[in-house]
Amino acid sequence: MTTPGDDEQVGSIDIGSGSIDPRDFQPSTTSAKAEFYVALMLIEISSESAAEPQLYEESFVLVKAESDEEAKEKAVDYGKQQAASYHNEDGELITWKFKELIEVKQVEDATFDDGSELYSRFFRNYSAYRSFEPLLSGEEI
Repeated sequence: MTTPGDDEQVGSIDIGSGSIDPRDFQPSTTSAKAEFYVALMLIEISSESAAEPQLYEESFVLVKAESDEEAKEKAVDYGKQQAASYHNEDGELITWKFKELIEVKQVEDATFDDGSELYSRFFRNYSAYRSFEPLLSGEEI
C-alpha cells in the first residue's frame, strides 16, 4: 500500500495504445530558463565570375537558449544551414557559406516593444568603421 506523496510509487495511466506518466506534467526543477540572444554572424557569398567582387552579409539572428554556450551552438548550426549554391540568371554558380560567428550577446530587454534595444557594440575607430560599412562610405552593393 502506498501513501500520498510517495513519488517512487507513481504509476502511469493506461490510455489504450499508450500511457501517460503523471510526472511528465510536473514542472522541471532542474532546467534553466531560456533567454533570448542576438547572434552576429558573417556569411560569405561568392561567384564563379571573376568580374564579381567577394560579397559578405552581416546577419543578426535571434536565438532562444538556456546558456551562452547553447546560444553559440544554435547560432553556428543556423549559420551552417544557410549554406546554399545556385546558378544565377547568367548561369554562374553563386555560393552562400557560413564564414564566422562574430558574437553572441544576451538580449537585455526581451520585452520586444517599440524601441527595445536588441544589440549594441562599442568601438573606437570611427574612420575604420565608416570605411568598413559600405552604406556609410557611399559604396554601391
